[in-house]
Amino acid sequence: MPQDYYSLITNNGLIKEAQAGQIGGSPINLTEIAVGDGNGSYYEPDSNAASLVNELYRTNLTSAALDTNNPNQLIIEGVIPEEAGPFHIREVGIFDADGDLFAIGKYPETFKSNYASGSGKRLYIRMILGFSSSPNVELILSENINFDVNFSAHINNELNKRLKISENLSDLSDVNAARNNLNLSDLTGAIMPFSFSTPPDGWLECTGAEISRAAYGKLFSKIGTIYGGGDGVNTFNIPDLRGEFIRGWDHGRGVDGGRNLGSFQMDEIRSHNHQLQNVKSMDDSNSGGHEGFVDGDNYYAIRNYAVSNTGGNETRPRNIAMTYCIRY
Repeated sequence: MPQDYYSLITNNGLIKEAQAGQIGGSPINLTEIAVGDGNGSYYEPDSNAASLVNELYRTNLTSAALDTNNPNQLIIEGVIPEEAGPFHIREVGIFDADGDLFAIGKYPETFKSNYASGSGKRLYIRMILGFSSSPNVELILSENINFDVNFSAHINNELNKRLKISENLSDLSDVNAARNNLNLSDLTGAIMPFSFSTPPDGWLECTGAEISRAAYGKLFSKIGTIYGGGDGVNTFNIPDLRGEFIRGWDHGRGVDGGRNLGSFQMDEIRSHNHQLQNVKSMDDSNSGGHEGFVDGDNYYAIRNYAVSNTGGNETRPRNIAMTYCIRY
């Protein structure tokens, strides 16, 4: 999803960065930060820009720090004092010692009031600049560094709260809450068929195995001892779905009642019958030695027919074999 507010280094800034990165290259001197109102509306920053659309205030940089989690990111700060304003801020820019626009950003609309407007406030403007490698820059800071003497500590503390890619979300204190916030369901206990024989990471083949309640605590919290209590203390069982069909739990519907969740059911053929018709013979000469009975001039013979077995060793629909696995 694209970001609504962001900053980028201008083409001129990229050229200077490349030159500074060469052997013997001189560092870039970043000196000032400027803000503007975009002439009353937002616009998407252009890397070809040489100035803000409508600059309203410019001041020397007051602080800067490298991101402790990413040394290729530089966090720069400028402070707008109480008496400046009133105006809205929608754009921000960083200028170097040559007066060139080094970086430009789209800033969330902020109203900068002053004493005359009824509420003087000091406003801290911060930009994060990303580089392809550790930046070779020098900063000319305002002599009034008392605006925020603990800026580096404060900003790095905030940055340390961010997610780290290398942790793959394991650095979150509440993973379940994070899933809910991201609309991601916890699939622990879900069963899926796979078209290969070896379970993927995070899944166990449904073999009825007895596994550790401690090592698979999340799964145990979901299914408990439904499929077997293991040793009753340290282990529990997962379902054994080898060679089995899965049937939806009736859960009060009345189609397959009287069963508990996870219960096993043997195969069965629905109750039915087959009818055999008697064969009528018109006279006793056609009796052929079969048992029968006489009704007037007619003889009714009851012929016996042998009925042979047909089919295999089970009743089943057409199917394809796959590997059932459970998420842990």
